Amino acid sequence: AHGFTETTVSEVASDASVSVESVYKWFGTKAGLLRAVWDQALAGSGTAHAERRSDAGSRHAADGAAIIRNWARLATEVGAVGDPVHRLIERAALVDREAAELYAEIERERASRMEHNAAYLVDGGYLRHDVTAHQAHDVLLLYTTFYERLVSEGEWTPEQYTAFVERGLRAHLLP
Repeated sequence: AHGFTETTVSEVASDASVSVESVYKWFGTKAGLLRAVWDQALAGSGTAHAERRSDAGSRHAADGAAIIRNWARLATEVGAVGDPVHRLIERAALVDREAAELYAEIERERASRMEHNAAYLVDGGYLRHDVTAHQAHDVLLLYTTFYERLVSEGEWTPEQYTAFVERGLRAHLLP
């Protein structure tokens, strides 16, 4: 891959063994293709979508530590594919208007999702008394952006990353 600007739809079609027309029909634009790749990354590798598994784990968790343990595991699973895609979209947003719109939309969706997740800690009475729901949201947003830097580009194992996320979230969010 050459990056967003340099990669042509013709190259994508050739690599996928489909016609250029098919790529345009299915995705509309390169930004549309990025959206599809992002959506697939967010699903994770389980049989159910990662967000559904996150919600189920949060609803049925015995305590805040169990909620965070599940989130850390899912952050690793989704981050393995999602972090590189997120960074690609972030870079593409600097040079392409449609990619910039996509990036802004994704950031709004991420913020909404982390607000949703933080509510599990707030509503369950698990959040530290000196941390607001908005601060919890900010911490959750931050911890979902480290995978590529630490594992893909760094020398961390996925297991080390999961432990890092779990320890960090517990320290910042739980009493």
